Amino acid sequence: MDMNDPQDVGAAFWAQILGFTVSEEPPPPDSALGRVRAFAAEHGEDALRDEHFEAAMEGRPLLRDGTVRTGAPKRVARVAA
Repeated sequence: MDMNDPQDVGAAFWAQILGFTVSEEPPPPDSALGRVRAFAAEHGEDALRDEHFEAAMEGRPLLRDGTVRTGAPKRVARVAA
């Protein structure tokens, strides 16, 4: 991060205001971001889908085919037409 660059300074300021920490070090491997980065390193960035980020934040496994394993299956209500 270049503290002489106004855009970097603004990003750092707003990150602090929002409660985030800007770091140039890699994230811990057991964090959501660490898991996503490990998945991308193994399968390529093109394999990442929105479902992978959601699964990582929820602590679920990241699967190669983009499917997401959840707990119990969701019930679908059928509406008579």
